[in-house]
Amino acid sequence: MSEISKKRGEFGEEVVKNLLSLVGWKSLLTGRDIPCIKPMDHRISNKGRNIHGIDFIFQYESLLFKDTQEFILISSKYNDEYSSNPVSKFKSHLRDIANALECFKKSNLKNQFSAFAKNNKNYTGVIFWIDNGKDNTYDDVVERLADLRIEDDLEFDSIYLVDNRRAGFLFDTINFSNHFFDGKVEFFIPNTGHNDTISTRQTSSSVLPVQYINSSILPFKITQETLEILVLNVIDGFEEDYLRRLISLSHNLTAGWANKIYILFPKFNKDLHGDIVDQIKLEFLDQSFVQKIIVGSFMEDFRNVT
Repeated sequence: MSEISKKRGEFGEEVVKNLLSLVGWKSLLTGRDIPCIKPMDHRISNKGRNIHGIDFIFQYESLLFKDTQEFILISSKYNDEYSSNPVSKFKSHLRDIANALECFKKSNLKNQFSAFAKNNKNYTGVIFWIDNGKDNTYDDVVERLADLRIEDDLEFDSIYLVDNRRAGFLFDTINFSNHFFDGKVEFFIPNTGHNDTISTRQTSSSVLPVQYINSSILPFKITQETLEILVLNVIDGFEEDYLRRLISLSHNLTAGWANKIYILFPKFNKDLHGDIVDQIKLEFLDQSFVQKIIVGSFMEDFRNVT
C-alpha cells in the first residue's frame, strides 16, 4: 500500500469512527484480524487467504428483538471520488465483509464476548463507503445499485451500505436534534412485536439500532421534564403524499404518548409549503393529534425557523 493510500485509509477510518461515536457505537474493537476458515473459497489471489482484517467490531443487546445479541462488523472504504459505475467495486466490498462474517461466527474472538448472555445472535455487516467529495459528481451510491444482483455463493444475514448521502443524513439529524431540543435526545425504539416484554422493554436508547443505520427515516424520542416528543427525520424531500404517510406513521408510533411530533425534511419552506401542510392536516379525523404536529427542516436557514 502506498503512503498516500495508507494515509487516506487512516483518515477514512477516523471519519467513520467519529460517525460511530455519534450514533452511540463507542465501545469498539479496532483493527482486528479474524482467521479464515475457508482459505481457498475466500481467496483474493491465487493463494489461499489466512485472515480477514476488520476495521471495527461492535456488539450490543438488541432492543428491537428480545433476548438477542447483535454483532456488527464494520468496514471503512474511503476514496477520492465514487466510480461512475460502482456496481463491480461494491460487489468486491460486499464479498469481503460477507466472507468475514462467515468466519467471525466460528472465531475464538466471537466466543470471547460475554457482555450479553443471549440465546439469539444476529451477525450484521456495515460498509461505510465514503468519498472525499473531490468532484461532487454524486453522493448516493445506494441509488446506483438498484439493479445489483448478489452472487449465489454469498451467504449472510444482513449487510448495510452507508454512502455519503446517508452518512450526511446521520450527521445532520443527530447534531440538529442535540442542539435544537432541550432535554434527553435518544433514538426511538418502537414496538416491533419481538420486543413487547413489559419488564425489559425500552422505548428509547442512546445506541442506534443497526437496522436504522441507512434508513430513510430516523426517529428520535425527546424527553423534556414532563414532555415527550417524537421526531421523524426524513432523508427525502417534502412531498404531499409522503407527508400523509408520515403523519399516519407518527400516529401509529406514538399511540397517544407524545405531546408533540416533529416531521423534519432536508428542505422545507414554510412560506411555500405551509398552506399545503394545513390542508393535509384537515384530512385526518383525529384533529387533536394532528395539531401536535410541526413540520419543518433539520437543515434550517434564516428563511425557515421551526
